[in-house]
Amino acid sequence: MIKDMTLELKKASAEQLDDITEVYSRSKKDLDESGLLQWDDNYPGREYFEEQIGYGDLYCLYSDGGLSGAVTLNTWQSPEWDKIPWEYGGELVVHALFLDPAKQGRGLGSRFLEKCEEFAAGNGYRSIRLDAYARNEGANSLYEKMGYTYRGSVYFTSKPEGHQEYRCYEKPLN
Repeated sequence: MIKDMTLELKKASAEQLDDITEVYSRSKKDLDESGLLQWDDNYPGREYFEEQIGYGDLYCLYSDGGLSGAVTLNTWQSPEWDKIPWEYGGELVVHALFLDPAKQGRGLGSRFLEKCEEFAAGNGYRSIRLDAYARNEGANSLYEKMGYTYRGSVYFTSKPEGHQEYRCYEKPLN
């Protein structure tokens, strides 16, 4: 059971790059096979992870000592987000969150997001912002169930036609 599992969010290191890329590749393959084309060959990927490790912004989720997923946590926001009517400031932004598909479906996604929220609150952030591919019903449902408020959609023209809409969410932290 996930509640009994030991979970840790740790800053990623260059030595973990192969493992992170492997877990990401499984996650992307799983999404692609489900018809969810939210990620392409450019973003995210090995070069992106390497870059984020260099910035100190990539974090790994470990469950019972094993790598279960990764996420970028920083303050960078896509220019497309400028039109979104955000309500809260002091935000930490969640990017490219992914979990190993073999570990999904047991509440680990919720716990992963809780770890991101704990990290944000512990580092003085007052809110979290993120976006989710509009067709990824699982991700959108998870964010809404966890108290994230939908603020509007953005469209990334770099994505394939019909796969450009991303829903933006925000949550204040206590």
